[in-house]
Amino acid sequence: METWFEVHAYPGHDAISLFFRDVTERRRIREQLTYLARHDTLTDIYNRTYFRERLEHVLEDVEAGGKDVTLLYVDLDHFKEVNDTYGHPFGDSLLKQVTARLKSLAGEGDILARLGGDEFVIATSRSTMAGCVPKLAGDIVEAISTPFNIDDCEVEIGASVGIAVAPQDGTGTDALLRNADTALYTAKNERGSYCFFARQMAEHARLRQELKADLADALDRDQHHLVYQPIYNVQTGQLVRFEALLRWDHPQRGSVAPAEFIPLAEETGLIGALGDWVLRAACSEAALWPSDVGIAINLSPAQFRPSLPFRVADTLNKVGLRPDRLLLEITETVLLHSTAENLRFLEQLRALGVKIALDDFGTGYASLGYLKEFPFHEIKIDASFVSDDSAVAFAIVDSVTKLGHALGARVTAEGVETRQQLDRVRRIGCDKAQGFLLGRPAPAVEFPRHMQAETTLDQPWDHARARRTDDPFASQRAS
Repeated sequence: METWFEVHAYPGHDAISLFFRDVTERRRIREQLTYLARHDTLTDIYNRTYFRERLEHVLEDVEAGGKDVTLLYVDLDHFKEVNDTYGHPFGDSLLKQVTARLKSLAGEGDILARLGGDEFVIATSRSTMAGCVPKLAGDIVEAISTPFNIDDCEVEIGASVGIAVAPQDGTGTDALLRNADTALYTAKNERGSYCFFARQMAEHARLRQELKADLADALDRDQHHLVYQPIYNVQTGQLVRFEALLRWDHPQRGSVAPAEFIPLAEETGLIGALGDWVLRAACSEAALWPSDVGIAINLSPAQFRPSLPFRVADTLNKVGLRPDRLLLEITETVLLHSTAENLRFLEQLRALGVKIALDDFGTGYASLGYLKEFPFHEIKIDASFVSDDSAVAFAIVDSVTKLGHALGARVTAEGVETRQQLDRVRRIGCDKAQGFLLGRPAPAVEFPRHMQAETTLDQPWDHARARRTDDPFASQRAS
């Protein structure tokens, strides 16, 4: 028991007063409040606020000539997908198990904290020269990549680690965290890796921020355009569809790759306006084509909002394009986020008469489960399997084709670049194919607007094809 007391004396009297009070509970509450203010309530490790406070003191010692301090910024890979798929209580349990593994790796004197969401950080004075920090980073990646078992369900995630070292990468808290985060962004491009900060990364991050700002004005300044890649029926050689592909012509940087600006559009929320523009432009162009030639458009997971089916229906109505001539391509990521809701959107699109394709099949999280959940019109086999000449890749293409047909779906082979690949996917039984062998993406102005119904590879649609004398389907037609 802890007590507090006061003593009062009375001048002119032989007496004093003693007042005693038990302050044990008050002190306990004060200590508990202090603890809660410094710790993350879910994982019971330091929170962002107290970590910054601790790091500031450590960096003062660094500036005074003490040891180097290394910051390891840890971000979980695929956590959002798991959280959305299994629910937040499941995700909380996963974060607790991740914390336990990080605690087992953090040594005495290391500072471990959760910055929020699925981001953690470790500050350590371990030597970078002796290889201690790379070993710690590697151990973190390996530990988090090991499957977790939660409620008898096994899940796999991963971790990426960005590393910054004081004083060379910054002596202030904000600078060190920012540079570690910059290194993390580079590491996440490869997933399941770690990366040390380098000065050129800061320049890359600055350029990326500038690109974000430029992207916001690109639509208003008419800097986007579409190119179209043909898709052929591999059994007959008939042109059946074009896939619309978005391009950005930056006034200073020239052509910016979609892989670079589409993620930026998703991050900034511009993907909605950009997606609407693509839908209108592509469908307007397709409405001018022969009635048996369709159009394929890719949808980002970020476009899946309650208004999506209505926007598609409104666009088709305004441009006069039959719904069955539109194929919307989605990746499995769409079904990893708000699965039930997104399935409802797909059902609404299907009810309009629009066709739905599962793109990049075989490269995602759980393809077979999604084939069971939704009856796709088409399955597109990823180019990485088509271009691989190994027996294993051949078996995968063959199996996916048979599976697709058994489920009533057409199968398209992506990335066909050689005659051998075309012959192989045709022998296997794929229905359609696209790739550089069959036609490179090109603007609509480069092929005849009045395409004839008999358009085939004998009647080329682009300039590159017009210069070719060989026909990949010639031997088939001769037979």
